[in-house]
Amino acid sequence: MAKYIIDRFEGDKAVCEQEDKTFIDILKSLLPAGAKEGDCLDFDGSSYALDADGNKERHARIQSKMDSVFND
Repeated sequence: MAKYIIDRFEGDKAVCEQEDKTFIDILKSLLPAGAKEGDCLDFDGSSYALDADGNKERHARIQSKMDSVFND
């Protein structure tokens, strides 16, 4: 299963980071409803789905880094 992170939206496309740190464009119409910048996506070969666990882990990791920067 392929994994992506939505970096930003440009027109009718989402610019997404792949696991190898390269970027691809995905049509917004193919994304699940409510997808937003920073969301993690799974692609099973036919459709995209939000990765709720990936989102939680990513946000927790970012929050931890922010806490260490601003609390030092």
